[in-house]
Amino acid sequence: MSVIEAYDIKARKKVSMKDPQPYLMKNGSWALKGTSSETGIKLFKIVGRTKPTITQSRFEAFKNLFTSRKCECDKDC
Repeated sequence: MSVIEAYDIKARKKVSMKDPQPYLMKNGSWALKGTSSETGIKLFKIVGRTKPTITQSRFEAFKNLFTSRKCECDKDC
């Protein structure tokens, strides 16, 4: 999993971003919104005109594999 870094104003340095989410701005550019791993404040990083792809951690991908299963009766089993 790649670590996304953004500048934290409170810590005055680049920190890793927790739970990054893509965000489309009014001018058509994409950005990432998340929280700081050190201070917990909101972070915002502009990434460009193409939509960013965010990879899941191994644990989240494994968890989603077993929680989103449908059986033949169309119920979550």
